[in-house]
Amino acid sequence: MQQLIQEKGFHYRAFTLREDDVLVHLRDFENEREFSVDYLDLGLQVYRKTEHHSRALRWLSGGVATLMLIALIASASGVEWIAPGWAFALGSVALLACLWTFLQQKPGMIYLIGGEQKLGFLQERPNADQVEDFISATIDRIKECYHQQYLHHSNDTTDEERRSRIQWLHEMKAITRAEKDVLLAELGPLRQQPIGFQRAT
Repeated sequence: MQQLIQEKGFHYRAFTLREDDVLVHLRDFENEREFSVDYLDLGLQVYRKTEHHSRALRWLSGGVATLMLIALIASASGVEWIAPGWAFALGSVALLACLWTFLQQKPGMIYLIGGEQKLGFLQERPNADQVEDFISATIDRIKECYHQQYLHHSNDTTDEERRSRIQWLHEMKAITRAEKDVLLAELGPLRQQPIGFQRAT
């Protein structure tokens, strides 16, 4: 069983690939949950999301706090740029603002979407390579389950149903275009349905 464990602050995420599903264990400051997601309920599209709305404020407030610290050190050396009281007050506010934006910053996420359920992974916990490897392994398991479920046709499955399944698997990215063409070619040419009616003789 392949496993990925991700931790950031109070947040803990653990994903375990099992034979038929993914076991998910989530824990944060308020609650703890454990559940499983069937591979057939997951999609194969990778969606990345990183929010930067507070980054500018964090850099600005951090810069102001640094300048006020330099001003306090300079005033202690006898060079007064700004009154020490003002420098301390501005520096404290800027430092608090910097810490607040740091705590509010949401981590970058990678989502597997396209199915009934979605999985969300932290982009760089424990590191980007391990996350990418685990997502690739998950995608391979999902594709394998899709193939077993929808490509192994029963005897009573019509060619039209088989073509529809193959086309759907390609749209879901479970098979490539080349694989789709090979599978459709194995079914033979598409038979045209007669239009209208045939006169009885």
